[in-house]
Amino acid sequence: MSRSSKPSRRRRSVIVVAGEGDYDRKVLQHLVPALHPGECPEVRMLRKPIRLARAQFKLHPRLQEIKNHAAGLASKDEAELAGIVIHADLDGVADDSYATLRHRLRKEMKSVFKDTPSALALAAFEIEGWLMLFPDAFPKVRPRWKMREEDCRRDLAKLAKAKEHLMKNLGQPTYRESDAPKIMEEAVKGGHVSHTPTGNNRSYADFAKDIADWRKAT
Repeated sequence: MSRSSKPSRRRRSVIVVAGEGDYDRKVLQHLVPALHPGECPEVRMLRKPIRLARAQFKLHPRLQEIKNHAAGLASKDEAELAGIVIHADLDGVADDSYATLRHRLRKEMKSVFKDTPSALALAAFEIEGWLMLFPDAFPKVRPRWKMREEDCRRDLAKLAKAKEHLMKNLGQPTYRESDAPKIMEEAVKGGHVSHTPTGNNRSYADFAKDIADWRKAT
């Protein structure tokens, strides 16, 4: 390197999260860095709601729209697009239809996003089924909240209407969707989040594997 030359400044990079609701995207904003292999880029959110799971016959254009918005957000930040994460509530339990839908969505995502790493958060039944993997986080948010022992042992991917289940069984004050990001934040802060948590939820495990595979792609 000549004396007059200067080392090039490394371009910053971002991961963009798209999804149905603001609270769900904020949950992933906390979760992705905890699962990311290595130093995680800044995680940004697309504000426009994206309802991917219901776009059965318009999947390719919907994904292309997400890609364009993500690239635009990264460009606005003068950053490189390092990954795209998409959230969708399954609104069903993890069964054979879940596996079929997830396979189709992931195949199409890889086709549209090509060299950009991606991950699908297809949450069964809802993102609350993922929060329940981390029972110790709940009393950090509300001291009187406590998950039932039987819920800690169950297959949470087979729990229908997880959100309503928490509203009914968690304790007072009643759980609200707006509590979800803080619960995940506390789970990460407490060191409870990993690719293989103590609890069981297939849809979470599939998402964690998507993120883990980013290391293999680099």
